[in-house]
Amino acid sequence: MSRRAVLVLSALILALGAGAAQADGLSGTYRPAGDAGTMPAGAQLTVRAEGRGWLAMFQGEGLALLPLAGFEQAGLFPGVPAGAGLQCASSAAFVLCRVAPGTELPDKGFTSRTGWFMAFSDRQIFDMERVD
Repeated sequence: MSRRAVLVLSALILALGAGAAQADGLSGTYRPAGDAGTMPAGAQLTVRAEGRGWLAMFQGEGLALLPLAGFEQAGLFPGVPAGAGLQCASSAAFVLCRVAPGTELPDKGFTSRTGWFMAFSDRQIFDMERVD
């Protein structure tokens, strides 16, 4: 194999690895931070990368979480600046997002203090804290 082909292949492998690491920014174990509202006491969410998305374990149920495209995130959370690094994944029951700590969701009247939040609906958004 030519030296140029080896360099191109190496760059491709590094780029794929960097993309996988970025896409996996949601893996971890979380619990509600502060007032959990209607969430069950002691609720814990565990998320791990699986396939093109994640598997979320919450209340003993496994749910697939799939990444949301930028336009989908903008539709759900308008007004969040691009610099906040919003990354969201959606399941049939909730949306889990990562964002820069202190980011405000202007139309929801919510500010993420921790950098992670879970939304069940427009009115049920909870700050989450990563515990692992």
